Amino acid sequence: MKKNIKVAIAGNPNVGKTAIMNALAGTNEKIGNWPGVTVQKKTGKYNFRGVDIELIDLPGIYSLTSYTLEERVARNFLLKEDYDVVLDIVDVTLLGRNLYLTLELLEMGIKPVLVLNKIDELENTGYSIDEKVLEKALKLPVVSVSATKKKGLEELSETILRVATGDLKPEGIVPAYSEDLENAISLLLLKIKEENIPYNRRWFVIKLLENDPEIVEEAKKKLVFADEVFKEIEIVKSTLERKHKCDLPSYVARERFNFASQIARKAIKNVVELPLERISDKIDKFVTHPLSGIPIFFFIMWLVFKLTFYWSAPISDFIDSIFGELLPEVVSKYLSFLPDFAISLINDGVLAGVGAVMVFLPVLGILYLLMSILEDTGYMARAAALWDNFMRLFGLSGASVIPMILGFGCNVPAVYATRAMRSSTERLITMLIIPWVSCSARLPVYTVFVAAFFREYQSLVIFSLYLAGVFLALFLALVLSRFFHQEGEEFFIELPAYKLPAWNVIFNQTWIEVREFVYKAGTVIFAVSVFIWALATLPAGVEYASENSLIGHVGKFLVPLFEPFGIDDWKPVVALIFGALAKEVVVGTLGTLYGSEENVTHALSHVFTPESALAYMVFTLLYIPCVATIAAIKQESGSWKWPVFSVVIELTTAWMVAFVVYNIAKLVF
Repeated sequence: MKKNIKVAIAGNPNVGKTAIMNALAGTNEKIGNWPGVTVQKKTGKYNFRGVDIELIDLPGIYSLTSYTLEERVARNFLLKEDYDVVLDIVDVTLLGRNLYLTLELLEMGIKPVLVLNKIDELENTGYSIDEKVLEKALKLPVVSVSATKKKGLEELSETILRVATGDLKPEGIVPAYSEDLENAISLLLLKIKEENIPYNRRWFVIKLLENDPEIVEEAKKKLVFADEVFKEIEIVKSTLERKHKCDLPSYVARERFNFASQIARKAIKNVVELPLERISDKIDKFVTHPLSGIPIFFFIMWLVFKLTFYWSAPISDFIDSIFGELLPEVVSKYLSFLPDFAISLINDGVLAGVGAVMVFLPVLGILYLLMSILEDTGYMARAAALWDNFMRLFGLSGASVIPMILGFGCNVPAVYATRAMRSSTERLITMLIIPWVSCSARLPVYTVFVAAFFREYQSLVIFSLYLAGVFLALFLALVLSRFFHQEGEEFFIELPAYKLPAWNVIFNQTWIEVREFVYKAGTVIFAVSVFIWALATLPAGVEYASENSLIGHVGKFLVPLFEPFGIDDWKPVVALIFGALAKEVVVGTLGTLYGSEENVTHALSHVFTPESALAYMVFTLLYIPCVATIAAIKQESGSWKWPVFSVVIELTTAWMVAFVVYNIAKLVF
């Protein structure tokens, strides 16, 4: 018997792969990165009946097409690395969607052990699953487990041993699709019969039909008769797309999804008498219907902002008292032996700059918490489905909704999230409009100004800014889609079951987001605050942050550009310049130049009018998001022309819209 077994764990995101690995391996988990990439790698080891079993948790993926970094990492491991067993973890509450990946594994020639997780959750809905039906339909060993309750783990370990030692030999089916698709596959298999291909030939051909980037590139380089193969693919593509009214990759995906859904319907059994329409179905009809769902969406988003400010206010006041009063007094009292410039650096530079940003830590933390609750309860997936048809009016599909929703947290991961989109044109348009989705880093800027000018209407004003950013982004998408015409991709999303939030997951995710914000405040904002302090102090002998300082000269030079919408003080202009590094820096700069958050609010009330304050917030919304977002667009688009194009559009639009808003506001206020 083998003494060492290597097991690869595959599955969709959030199906419980890591939970099962932890349940099997206990505390023997190691976390690192896959070689050469930032994708997290988790491994674990345990001993079962004298055999050492190593578990490798592959990145969570929805398919084995190389559109995302996670998909490439998982697929390359399955294609090129050595392993004895593959566990395909399936969330039985989303069986049809999860079996899509199972069919791809079978196409690749891999015969996994099908591990059914969350059986208890399925049973709570009044359904059960017939393992025998699944085993017969897929010709694979099937094991039911509950990772949270640690049930079925011994049977799973036993199955791993039997498969690894050859005692149990999964046969596995060859998924059979429609006659049209099977004819296309057979035709291409004939075309490559003389070629030397290191992969399963059927899988290789299907990936060519799906226009998989890596497989297409490899075929062009290595196939002897590549020209003939791709000519045949073009003929097949033209024929099938004309007949089925969708692009070929979407047609293949639809066939696979339909096949998976048929198996799921056979395997899931109704064990109790349920109403023909469940309560959740009735809720979904209401929540996802445009006439009722859109007002609900706007109300929920407004409520999120309302609760964010209501709950965060006392905590923010406490933090402001520490950075604005207590710490400066401590520094002045106990570090009085330091030179005056050092005291000024600490109080006017570090504490004022970082403190003015840290005041908004409770605001961001509560916002992250509420958004995580919406995600975990299942509402955010319904929001994406709700907006799918609407997005098509602007030349996009529902596939663009998820990156845009992520953009409310941070534009950088939102740009990277476009990797999952199949349409290269739609992906480019989506990443170009994401900077106008108001990220959380802009929120501190809005908060300072509404506190000074719109305190009674702060939720309404900030919500309106978020809404304006979205609609301007969609207008840009409409314009760009006219220049880059391409049929939108089909959008599939399976709605998760409604459930109470898992508080440990939510608090953990919130902590990660808050930690990243604190890290940024402690590094980037610290460095920028010190740099601004130096510019505000030099040349030697000038009054701190006066118009005769270096920073004053820079601001005064640029003030004429902002005078058309009521801004004639150089300090807010300088804040915008440094805000191009990171939006949190805007408030940090104002804090450095004006003092604590309380002093900033007081100073702004004398420098701005309500009209110019509104124009300033609009400009902050629309101009350059941050250098990290620009860098992400460059990385994902593969060229500098698109980030440069993005910056030009953003600056031009920001100035024009701020000018219009200022003049309209003068007529209203």
